[in-house]
Amino acid sequence: MDMMTPKSDPKFRLERGLDVLENWSRTASQANRNAVYRALFAVQDGSVFQRYRTIDSYAVPQEFFVFLHDELVIGIRLDDGAFAIGYIGPACQARPAA
Repeated sequence: MDMMTPKSDPKFRLERGLDVLENWSRTASQANRNAVYRALFAVQDGSVFQRYRTIDSYAVPQEFFVFLHDELVIGIRLDDGAFAIGYIGPACQARPAA
């Protein structure tokens, strides 16, 4: 199996939030974009909770934050086999979707 062959069917599919990703990526460094893409693939295949530090949203039960490093988090919302990107940016500015 090569690096481009998926290991299995995705557990979650990205349905919403591409606009959030596009807006954030306009000013992000290549290293941060790569880190975010890796984390999003981990959400898709269901390994995000084993590979990253995460914290549940206190306001929205289906939402959690993925910590990539001190200055970068991703807000994710899960919903029936799908996920949405709600936030990408500094942890100090992250807010639940509520």
